[in-house]
Amino acid sequence: MAYSGTVGQTVVSVQKFIDQGARMAGKLAEELTVEQVQSAKQSLFFILSNLINQGINYWCISKKVYGMNANQFQYLLPVGGNDVLNALYRTMNRPVGSYTSSAGGTVANLYDGNVNTFAQQASANGNFTVNYGTTNPIYAGSIGFLPYISGGGSATWNISLQYSSDGVTYSTLQNLGAVAVTDNVWVWTDIDPGQNVAFYRIVASGGTTLALREWYIGNNSTEITMARLNRDDYTNLPNKNFTANQPFQFWFNRTIPQSTITLWPTPSDPLVQMVVWYSRQVMDVGDLYGELEIPQYFYQAIQCMLAHQISLILPAVELPRIQYLEGQADKYFAMAESENRDKSPIYFAPNISVYTR
Repeated sequence: MAYSGTVGQTVVSVQKFIDQGARMAGKLAEELTVEQVQSAKQSLFFILSNLINQGINYWCISKKVYGMNANQFQYLLPVGGNDVLNALYRTMNRPVGSYTSSAGGTVANLYDGNVNTFAQQASANGNFTVNYGTTNPIYAGSIGFLPYISGGGSATWNISLQYSSDGVTYSTLQNLGAVAVTDNVWVWTDIDPGQNVAFYRIVASGGTTLALREWYIGNNSTEITMARLNRDDYTNLPNKNFTANQPFQFWFNRTIPQSTITLWPTPSDPLVQMVVWYSRQVMDVGDLYGELEIPQYFYQAIQCMLAHQISLILPAVELPRIQYLEGQADKYFAMAESENRDKSPIYFAPNISVYTR
């Protein structure tokens, strides 16, 4: 018996979902008008958007590393972010190395810990390099840079991070590509997998002129969980502007268009991080020939749900068929949702202690 020899290689485009949905609703795909196709596409977007209301979509968990700014207590969750799952305060070791520039600038300002100074190169497409010594290789866990833009504002830089064991031949550690940067706002990249090497450099291309307030290569990180506050707990804090090196708690405020993470105490150290794991929406429905950001075990559920919605859009679809499609949608969604879990063990630790008056 000959099998295909492939798994998960069948491509089901947006158009194919819509065409099959029309067939399930009792219509030929070629009968659909342009308006009906667009309406079905919008229904598909609503279906995917509603998945977050059923619980965490485990394929839609993302991570963002925030650089703290001294005296800033509010940070925005990325667009499409739904809820904070874990928020951690992270500190790192900053190894001592020898810094050089390919195109001038006050190199010492890269690592002086003062975000009010900066090193600006004299020409475009240059690089900054750090040498830790061939006998002292460093495994970088996270690399960040704090841009300087004259007069403030934002720009687009083309950046790549590179590494070398001998300072001669460099390889790409992380190609950041075109990065939207804002003056005095950190851009952090966690490196996984990393390299245990002596040389690292940040390289500009595409006409970008490097101007950095700080360039931080960190290793041996320590992460501490921050406790979550509800709205009443936060609003009842007597001193919301209290500052400390480490924020211990956060309040997640579901504002639009982006939710806000409010920290307490207000961080005062600009060289530390906040690591946030968060649930987000499924990616938008793209063009008709694109794919949906859903796992294969959700295909049948989404197909049946879309067919039911299309049956409500198309004229002259009989009520028994609409009701049947609704039942199929519920059945297959329940099956998919029961598999949408991480299957990790759960431990219950009751806090039982002696009660005294």
